[in-house]
Amino acid sequence: MLIPKIYPISPSNQKTKQLIKSIRLLKSNQLDFFQYRRKNLNPFEVEEELNLVQQTCQEEEIRFIVNSFHARQIPKNFSGIHLTSDDLNSNEKRPVGKDKVLGASCHNQKDILKAESLQVDYIFLSPIRQTNSHQYSKGIGWEQFKSVVNRTHLPVLALGGLEKKDLSKAEECGAYGIAGISKFWSG
Repeated sequence: MLIPKIYPISPSNQKTKQLIKSIRLLKSNQLDFFQYRRKNLNPFEVEEELNLVQQTCQEEEIRFIVNSFHARQIPKNFSGIHLTSDDLNSNEKRPVGKDKVLGASCHNQKDILKAESLQVDYIFLSPIRQTNSHQYSKGIGWEQFKSVVNRTHLPVLALGGLEKKDLSKAEECGAYGIAGISKFWSG
């Protein structure tokens, strides 16, 4: 399964109805893939919402992976899992088969080495810039990003304070692509 160069992550601040509408709009933006990540919902709400998400994605032919924060609610027909950095470091082996996409959030070289040992399919490296959601995390910047990317064979997506227009800069620095929430999601 191919990972897109522009990788949207679902926002936490949308109501379910708006999320479904936004999923339907992905195709009009030439996107057919996203990560489901809704940390603001309780497990019951996630399970209920994931049923609607799965149905919508089947209708629209959109692939989605589930953030490992929702590990207990993962539906049957999911495309893969994206590991949080905590979940990445607590796994001793790849938690899904090679028929599923496995991604991981990395913040340093130690995380990347762990991701390599689990044979993940891609990683996020973040934050590139300071973001509203992580105001106390100073971004690593493009120079440090480039230095880290050059030390791994894994496809790396830049994350944190980016917009779609940052794709070319990210690629210049060795990134496979870019990921984001607020600037990457319609609705």
